[in-house]
Amino acid sequence: MLKYLLTDVNKIQTELRNPLSMSIVSSEDAPADSFRAVFAVSGSIPELYSVKVSSGSEVIFFGFVDEQSETAAGDGILLEVTARGPEALLLDNEALPQTYCMPTMKILFERHFKSLGFAGVEGGEKAFPGDLVISKGMSEWQVLSDYCEKFCKSKPFVRSDMVIETGENHKPDTIYLGGNNSFIKIRRTLKRCMPVSDIYVRTYNAGKYEMYFGNETAEKHKIIRKRYFNCADSKYRSVLYADNIIKNSNRKYESYDIDAGGIIGCRVGDILKLENRRREMIINELHYILDSKGEHTRIYAEVIV
Repeated sequence: MLKYLLTDVNKIQTELRNPLSMSIVSSEDAPADSFRAVFAVSGSIPELYSVKVSSGSEVIFFGFVDEQSETAAGDGILLEVTARGPEALLLDNEALPQTYCMPTMKILFERHFKSLGFAGVEGGEKAFPGDLVISKGMSEWQVLSDYCEKFCKSKPFVRSDMVIETGENHKPDTIYLGGNNSFIKIRRTLKRCMPVSDIYVRTYNAGKYEMYFGNETAEKHKIIRKRYFNCADSKYRSVLYADNIIKNSNRKYESYDIDAGGIIGCRVGDILKLENRRREMIINELHYILDSKGEHTRIYAEVIV
């Protein structure tokens, strides 16, 4: 059973159990995890600051409160709380415009992330050749994301202990799920609208789109979806990014929606293996839910081509 620890703005902690409903959502398309829960409480709750959800010793969610509301209901109060993961601090804060020459993660942490309450960083220890340009209006998340994409060739992640991982040294865990009896529901979907079949690349200004990348998977399934990519105007991306476009589009072709009983400890980006299915999948969205079915985990995963 999950435990919910709510901390108010005065650092006083309140432990709640058995919410009336709860959902935690992680997605590769959203930097910050989201949390929503409704609790029945006996009295008013002070202004909340943070939420931590645990399953035993494992932290399922940690984040900062966006909204809380109280509704009088009979003899009690319904407390509704929404929160987002620590990445929300980076999304909500604008970065100071400047240009870094040969940036290091240590410098970025000291100048951008430490003051927001982050505890440290793992990865990105060396200085990289090149510039990192921070334009007016960029968020601190975009600074971190651009740094990781350009120099570490990775995506950043913020742990529940407020440590930033650049992702360059991260190895995904492999999650095994058993036979159909452990599933509430499993659904397989084929999306023929996703794979890109052909990409033509322009490599220099005023040049033609002469470099070609084909997709054997799209050809096999008789899919035609043509694209043009101008890497001459791209800020960080080389010609090989066209190959990444094809690989990522192939991932979207075959997907699974799996609803399993209980709380399954995993995170977006982990590898998923199902019993009696040989092909591996990558988790791209994760929901922890408490509703009329009890506690269950919903996993959206894409087959690795």
